[in-house]
Amino acid sequence: MKKPKKYRRRLKRFFAAVVLIALLWVFNNFTLKVSKTEVKDELINDEITLVQLTDLHGMSFGKANSAIKRKIKKISPDIIVVTGDMFTYPGGDEGEETAFELISSLAKKYKVFYVNGEHDDNEDFFKRLENAGVTVLNYKDEVLKIKNTEIHLYGIDNVYYSPTFDLKNAFKKDDKNFSVLLAHIPNFKKFASFGIDLSLCGDTHGGMFRLPVIGAVISQGGFFPDLRGEYTKGLYELNGSKMFISSGLGDSPFPIRFFNRPEIAVIKLMPNK
Repeated sequence: MKKPKKYRRRLKRFFAAVVLIALLWVFNNFTLKVSKTEVKDELINDEITLVQLTDLHGMSFGKANSAIKRKIKKISPDIIVVTGDMFTYPGGDEGEETAFELISSLAKKYKVFYVNGEHDDNEDFFKRLENAGVTVLNYKDEVLKIKNTEIHLYGIDNVYYSPTFDLKNAFKKDDKNFSVLLAHIPNFKKFASFGIDLSLCGDTHGGMFRLPVIGAVISQGGFFPDLRGEYTKGLYELNGSKMFISSGLGDSPFPIRFFNRPEIAVIKLMPNK
């Protein structure tokens, strides 16, 4: 009689562990987090709210991504920036339509700027976005006046960087206004050498699987990239230039996020007083 009770206890513990793991998996991969980051600078005269979306990879958070839209409505940003890989190629048309519906619907209410990643590098997609009122900043720049502050927004569409990559070949640095660069793939040393004040990037997915203190467990460059000084997630500073990497929204190729939930990134530009 003792053995069945012992087995039942073990079975209960086993199923409890399975349920806990399943709940943690769902929580870490399919529930949205709003992160908030402040950047202060003398060229900023007002509090300005940017929302960054990146690396959706065709996923949906609620019907027609209603959960993302609700959170953005609550944030009420001045502008929205999208930094690529909003759908996965190859992967069918469904993910592309999901990404287009989200971005185009946001463009009806907000000023939206977009650069592509390696997956959504598609001229037809760019044209559809532009027709929907989205500004595609593929090697283009634009000066925005938000309240009493002028922001010089740059965008690049690199899906890789050659050894000769240099922003000076495409742009002239504006020293009068606060500069923001949209780039899917981080290349901080090159961005900083140009003098960009703030770069907004994606691509890394935050390392997907993270541990406290250690950070990302693995990246394309090997294990424990944060401990080796790589840039995987969050705000970094180099020679007066800053770069923020969002961990993004989607999963590719598998949903294995841990301590790294899907992220809507809010960047607050603040006066440095």
